[in-house]
Amino acid sequence: MADRPPYMPTGIGMGMLEDDKAKVGVLIFETAEGNFDFAINQQAIEVIRKALSKIETHLAGGKISGMN
Repeated sequence: MADRPPYMPTGIGMGMLEDDKAKVGVLIFETAEGNFDFAINQQAIEVIRKALSKIETHLAGGKISGMN
């Protein structure tokens, strides 16, 4: 586990970045310590979706298999 408490989001935003070669989404987590911006592509969206589903299951009291 981390050696310090995790940042707790106070808000969330999104945006898009695009140039001639690539298009990515930007996920913006607002916290009391400042904003954290993450560029994400389609593959990252699927990974995040699966991770959130596992967290949701765990918080609801279910069992998680295959969690690293």
